[in-house]
Amino acid sequence: MTTRRQALIGAATALVLGLAACSSSAKPPTQSATGTGTGSGGRVGGTLTVVTDVSPQTLDPAKAVQNDAWFTELAYEPLIVRHADGTLVPGLASSWSYTGTGNSTFVLHLRSGVKFSDGSALTAQNVVDDLKYVVASKGQMAPFLAGDTFTATDPLTVTIKAAAPDPNFPQLLTQDYVVGGMISKAGLAAPTGLGTRTAGAGPYMLDAGQSVTGDHYTYVPNPDYYDATSVSWHKVVIKVVPDVQSVLSTLQTGQADVAQGDPQTQNAAKQAGLTVASSPLLWSGVVLADRDGKLAKPLADVRVRQALNYGTDRTSIADALFKGLGEPTDQMTVPNGYGYDAQLNSTYPYDVNKAKQLLGAAGYGSGFQLKIVTPDYQQLNILAQALKQQWQKIGVDLQITDDSDANKYAAAAFGGSFPAFMTSFGAIPVWMEGPSLFMPTAAFNPLHAADAALTKLYDQEAVSSGAAQAALDQQVEGYLVHQAWFVPVVTTGLPYYARKSVGGISTSATEPLLDLYEVQPAG
Repeated sequence: MTTRRQALIGAATALVLGLAACSSSAKPPTQSATGTGTGSGGRVGGTLTVVTDVSPQTLDPAKAVQNDAWFTELAYEPLIVRHADGTLVPGLASSWSYTGTGNSTFVLHLRSGVKFSDGSALTAQNVVDDLKYVVASKGQMAPFLAGDTFTATDPLTVTIKAAAPDPNFPQLLTQDYVVGGMISKAGLAAPTGLGTRTAGAGPYMLDAGQSVTGDHYTYVPNPDYYDATSVSWHKVVIKVVPDVQSVLSTLQTGQADVAQGDPQTQNAAKQAGLTVASSPLLWSGVVLADRDGKLAKPLADVRVRQALNYGTDRTSIADALFKGLGEPTDQMTVPNGYGYDAQLNSTYPYDVNKAKQLLGAAGYGSGFQLKIVTPDYQQLNILAQALKQQWQKIGVDLQITDDSDANKYAAAAFGGSFPAFMTSFGAIPVWMEGPSLFMPTAAFNPLHAADAALTKLYDQEAVSSGAAQAALDQQVEGYLVHQAWFVPVVTTGLPYYARKSVGGISTSATEPLLDLYEVQPAG
């Protein structure tokens, strides 16, 4: 299992270093027995124009990062679809399940009659070849499948045997993690072309003649899509507009219908009368990385770490810095996310006297200095300054290094040269969270602190399911909170904007990402 965890580090780190512009915070939802990945309710619009500030690195779903999901999901329907309410419904797979015990064998039954946009049929062997291609491509999500074996057990059945317990196959194979979208046999045979064209079985396909790489991408209906009645638009155009203020103006002036927004413009979007959808996605705060006291001896004492939490006035920070766009939190997940426990948010009420008592009991009644590094994104540098002012009241002198260069910040934070660092982290399944956030080899644990009790809980979670898994998720998060490995401060969401001419603009705590195939002409 150790080898498996090491293989996951790159994927889990990449998953959150992009600010999870696109990670899922959902608890494992139940599978829907019926339904498909799309549905227009019988209404078909002309052109849907969508704006984002992200330019895709590639259109190849095996190599694309989560930030590029909008550019792949229209053309590549995933094996399993997550709807806006968080339910999992059939996509290219009509059903799925784990067999046996231990979350090691996962079986997919494919939908019959599915064709790719090139007219070829979807088969189990095609899926096997695709998943092998994902692993070989070494993209963002490849480590989550590394070491697994894929077998076509009949023409429409795929069996995945995991190298180690994996409770998150249903989530991984949705549109949220990109690699659930299948590529045709011809596309797999010519992979270099997948960067600029599409070869999927989704409701749309890229029209290269109407697209300009890095500027705009035009999608037209796939004539071979298995459910043409669910296609909502004659054309979908995704425009890349790097400036967040300009993104908002494209909707205000009618140049676009839907946009991925930014917390800086969310209130302005509401004032402009646009539809705004936003659900909790990130927590922001401090990683107390030096739990063994190698660089900052005081952090080795749990009482000191707890004191920093008691000395943090989360409510005033949320009100002052996030102005209704963020909620105070004591835990490393978001409301209704994996492992979320509402009771944990009362663990560290703001209490300067309690903080001082703990510091005194730990031998630091006179205070101490603590070095921290912060980037400039997500207002983390401003949040660090607020903490500096608050922690002065308990005798802790926070010495801040503010790196505007994201690469320098990453090298300092994840290189282990600071005992603490600021971060924003996307809430993801606990099994995925471990190799990135808290296990000994995790990137967000650069000084490799280990805890046998935490590792035991993590191992138990990996082989669990249902209510038992949900309970273990809470135990993991609760252990982290009570051991005070972090100082989480606030949770925020990723906003989406839309004009009133479109509907289906919906996100939820169980699916904070907007899926374009659910966007429809307004009814």
